[in-house]
Amino acid sequence: MPWGWIIGLGLVALVIFRIYYVVHVLKARDLAFFVGAMLQSLQLGSLYALIALGYTMVYGIIRLINFAHGDVFMVGAFLAYFLFSRSPYALPWALIWAALSAWGVMFVLNLWRGSFRDPIVIGGGVVAMAGLTYALSATTVNWLLAMLLSMLITGVLGVVIDRVAYRPLRGAPRISLLITAIAMSFFLENTGLLVFTRNQTPFRPPTEWTQYLQFPVFGSTVYTTRLIFLIPLATALLVVALTLFVTRTRLGKAMRASAQDPETAQMMGVNVDRVIATTFLLGSMLAAAGGVLWGLNFGSLNQPAVMGILPGIKAFAAAVIGGIGSLPGAVIGGVLLGFLENFVTALFPRTQHFAGLTEYKDTFAFILLILVLLLRPSGIVGEDLSEKV
Repeated sequence: MPWGWIIGLGLVALVIFRIYYVVHVLKARDLAFFVGAMLQSLQLGSLYALIALGYTMVYGIIRLINFAHGDVFMVGAFLAYFLFSRSPYALPWALIWAALSAWGVMFVLNLWRGSFRDPIVIGGGVVAMAGLTYALSATTVNWLLAMLLSMLITGVLGVVIDRVAYRPLRGAPRISLLITAIAMSFFLENTGLLVFTRNQTPFRPPTEWTQYLQFPVFGSTVYTTRLIFLIPLATALLVVALTLFVTRTRLGKAMRASAQDPETAQMMGVNVDRVIATTFLLGSMLAAAGGVLWGLNFGSLNQPAVMGILPGIKAFAAAVIGGIGSLPGAVIGGVLLGFLENFVTALFPRTQHFAGLTEYKDTFAFILLILVLLLRPSGIVGEDLSEKV
C-alpha cells in the first residue's frame, strides 16, 4: 500500500479516536457538534478553493504569484455590497455601473466570438448597457444580480491589471513581476480605503439563504444556515464550468498550450496575450464570487486594507498544498485547508482545563504549507505539465 494511503488512513483513525474521546470520555461535545463542524469546514474550504483557483490559473500560464489577487477578492465583495445596498441609483451613477458591467459582458462574449468588433459582442454590450441602466435606476438589486455584476466588473479589473501592470514586464526578470504584484496589492488596498470605507461593513442582503437551519443527528440537533448548501454548490458549479471551459473549448486548449510552452504556442498561432487576459478575467470573476459568498457567510466585510490579505495568503497556501498550476489541486487544497482550520479546532474544544486551539487556527495553514514544501514540493496532486490550468 502506498505511503500516502497509509498516512491518510492513520489520520482518519486518529480523528475517529479523538471524536470518541471528546464525546464519551470528556463529554465536552456530542456527535451533532462534529457533524456541524464538518459541514462548516466544507463551507469554508469551498470559499478558499474559489480564491485559490485564481492563483493557480495565473501561475499556470505566466509563472506569476499574483499577490494582488486577494485584493481583487476584496474589491469584488465591496462592489456587490454597494450594488445591493445603494440601488436604485440616480441616472448618472446607474450609467457608470451599467457601462462597467456592459464592458464585462463584452469581455465574456469575446471569449466566444474572439473580437470586440464582432456584431454580437457589440450588440450584447449595447443591450446590457440599456437594460442595466434601467434596472439600476429603477429597482433594488438583489444579492444574486449584485454578485453577477460584481463578477463582470471585477473580471474587467483583472484584465486591466494585467494590461497596465504585468504585460509591459512580460519579458522582464520574474522578480520584477513579483514586485509589481505586491505594489498592485498595496494600490488596491489603499484605493479601497479611499473609495469604499475605513470601517467594518455589514453584509446582510435580504435573502433566505442566511436563515438558520436545524436538523436532528444522532439524537441531537445540528444548527447551521442554508449557506451550507449554497456555498459548496455554487463553488462546485463554478469549478465545473471552468473545467469544461478549459478542457472543451478552443480557447481553453490555447490556455493549456500556453501553460505548457508559450513560445511554441505562439509560433503555432496562439495569441498568448489574449490567453493571459482570459486567465486574469476568469480568475478575477471567481475571486469576486468568492468575495460575495464570503460576505454572506460571515455577515460582514473587514476594512479594505486588511480584508483580502489573510484569505488571499491562505488561498495561496491552499493552491501550493494542492499543487499550484492544477485546478483539482486548488480545490483539494482549499477544502483541506477549510477542514484543517475549522475541524481541527472542533476536535480540541475549550474545556475547564484546556484553552482550546481556536486562537491558533490561522497557523495551521502555514504549518501544513511548510510540511508540504518539505516533503512534497509539487503539492498533493503534483504538477501535471499537460494540465496546468
